[in-house]
Amino acid sequence: MTRSSLSRRALLYGTPVVAGAAVLTAAEPAVAAGSDNSVVSPKDYGAIGDGLTDDTAALQRCLQESRAVDFGGPANVYLITNTLTVYQTSPQMLVGQGATIRAGAGVNLMRLGRARHSVDGLNFDGSSQSAGVGVIVEGDARHSSIVNCRFTNIGASGVSVSPGAHHVTVTHCTFDHCGHGSTVANNNYRSSIYVADADFCVVTDNRVLNCNWGIIFRGDSATVGINFYTCQSNVVTAVSPPVAISQGISNRNARNGKIAGNTIIGFDDNSIDCWGCNNITITGNNTKGGKDGVFVGDPSSSNIVVNGNTFNGPQRGVRVLSEEQVSPALVIGVSIVGNTVTQPTDGGVLISRNNLSQVTGVTVSDNDIHLSGVGTYGVKVVNAELVRVLGNRIYRPLQQGVYLSGVDVTEVAHNTVSDAGYQTPNTYSAIDVMGSNRVTVRDNVAYGNAKHAVAINSGVGMTVTGTRWRSMGTGGISNGATGTVLADNVQL
Repeated sequence: MTRSSLSRRALLYGTPVVAGAAVLTAAEPAVAAGSDNSVVSPKDYGAIGDGLTDDTAALQRCLQESRAVDFGGPANVYLITNTLTVYQTSPQMLVGQGATIRAGAGVNLMRLGRARHSVDGLNFDGSSQSAGVGVIVEGDARHSSIVNCRFTNIGASGVSVSPGAHHVTVTHCTFDHCGHGSTVANNNYRSSIYVADADFCVVTDNRVLNCNWGIIFRGDSATVGINFYTCQSNVVTAVSPPVAISQGISNRNARNGKIAGNTIIGFDDNSIDCWGCNNITITGNNTKGGKDGVFVGDPSSSNIVVNGNTFNGPQRGVRVLSEEQVSPALVIGVSIVGNTVTQPTDGGVLISRNNLSQVTGVTVSDNDIHLSGVGTYGVKVVNAELVRVLGNRIYRPLQQGVYLSGVDVTEVAHNTVSDAGYQTPNTYSAIDVMGSNRVTVRDNVAYGNAKHAVAINSGVGMTVTGTRWRSMGTGGISNGATGTVLADNVQL
């Protein structure tokens, strides 16, 4: 056999790897890794690597007997018809400079288990089979890593990280046209990267292209969830036309996650979805299209920060919703700060509650919302309480700049609204308060062809002070509430 020397450190620790699904059966014995400091080629074990010959058996022998395997460069294409198992109980290092493992059947291409393994520089070609995951990292392959790999035409997920596979890293990989297999029914496995109940995982600097669903983080338990993960600096694009209800970065029962600096384009549903999540930071992302740039809520959710993102052409920039019908939910402590929303087809920020659930403690502050005569409203709040709408800049909504309905103990302050009712002058008000109580509207500026700067339909405990306006159609302040405090409201 042809062997080349590797350092002991490289053999013992390798490079980072990925995590996946499934567990081993008792019939699959563990294989102890060899103790030599050498790297081998699959061709030392009889693999041909011509893309035509079935190399499954030779590759499996190589993986069972070797600590470090070099698959070679792009001229090497290894056809397989069964899953390759990386199951040694000491870390294995698999490297390639563009070599390809190609599916000759609808099977999972590789499983990592029983130790911390690393996969670096390999291509995984699913050959557009109807099913099959690229790499599965099992629950006992913690701290594994998948680096600089390419996954193309994989039927199911490119990488699947199994429950318990904590501290897995997937970085600097390319995923192209994954998750489109005709027999893959579960949307989790129709994603390019799927992480299930594995904590402290890192998914960074990947290109996820032409995908069905993008990147999914799933915690099956609402009480435990998936914890302390990072999803950063990935480019995620949907196939065109997008698959129905597909999402870019999907989070369920997530805890203490960071979603930062990603570019997400063209999904049918939400670009970033947070369903029943707590303590999530969503910052510096750039999205295009989709239903919501960021969605938060449905079941109970808390402490979500949406900061410094740019949402271009969504239905809504950010939506916060409490709508659990079986057990009432509480959505609390959401901060929507410093974002830019351009040309949403519905509106900039929507906060609402239905049924017996509750939305409270939401801050919408310092956002630039450019409706551009396309979107209906800047900020809409329905049936929520303890909401603050502060210092936002809202341009050319088709209807209201800020619309409140059924709210309580809410503050609207220091906002600027330009050209409310943009295409229908003297029809909609810049700030419109309907059927609400204890609303404070202060120090806002409105200009353009709105009907009123501030219109209050009814309610008690209202305050309107410090309003500045010009060019209103009917007048500055319209007050239909009882006992409203009106002071220092001036036409410019």
